[in-house]
Amino acid sequence: MKTISLLIGTLLLLSGCSAQLKNAHTMTVRVDGDCGMCEKTIEKAAYVKGEAEADWDVDAKTARITFDSTRTSLDAVLQRIAQAGYDSEQYLAPDAGYAALPGCCQYERSFKRPSLAASPGSNAHSEHAGHHSDTAEAAIEQGTTDPLTPVFDTYFALKDALVASNATDVQARAKVFDAALRNVQMDAMEHTAHMVWMKVMERLANTSGAIAGTADLAKQRKAFAELTAPMTELAKASPASTPIYRDHCPMYEGGADWLSREKPIRNPFYGSQMMTCGSVKETITR
Repeated sequence: MKTISLLIGTLLLLSGCSAQLKNAHTMTVRVDGDCGMCEKTIEKAAYVKGEAEADWDVDAKTARITFDSTRTSLDAVLQRIAQAGYDSEQYLAPDAGYAALPGCCQYERSFKRPSLAASPGSNAHSEHAGHHSDTAEAAIEQGTTDPLTPVFDTYFALKDALVASNATDVQARAKVFDAALRNVQMDAMEHTAHMVWMKVMERLANTSGAIAGTADLAKQRKAFAELTAPMTELAKASPASTPIYRDHCPMYEGGADWLSREKPIRNPFYGSQMMTCGSVKETITR
């Protein structure tokens, strides 16, 4: 009787843990690894209270990932797993992360490169959005020396759409920006840039999704302002050969910044209403 009670209690406890995840989505993904120690590390990397959890199968080499889709994404979970040293279909672990694994955990690496993970609703892109997506993917495939170049290129395109006050174009360019974020080749990054990227990538992905998910220009602009801090960190960790300017608008939301490749002020928060409102606060160079 005690054994049955204990079993029932354990089942209730486990179901209670899963019940904490609201708006739960579950997906099974191939994640390489070798042993029970790998299982613990993978599941620990995936877990965030109230956001995500994983159950890794050592025999099948698959992770059953459950996450609250309003708070995080499958990509964010897989990126944490990659940072812990484990390759998946979508993301490769950085070489340093793999090398740091104990000898018994250094599995045979079967994946060659991360694949592009399609963002939700990607099949519903307009013809206009598809055009920008093709452009972004072409830039990514050109093999730029800096894996963050497509991220900055698509960010500046998004900024220009806001300057033009074109909400439809903003949505399209936000989807392309999101695709560039998800296709970053982490294993090609220098150490400093890689560490900053792991810190900011989830925040950038969440914000790009918010911009792409609304046709309200005011909401798009408010979300765009949230990109500035993480994008500035990336710019300083992987500076471009040409200057990037951090501009400041004192009027918008009590003061807000954005990044630009052009020194003349073109305000994305007001567009033609107050195109030149603002000033250059910082120049980021090599």
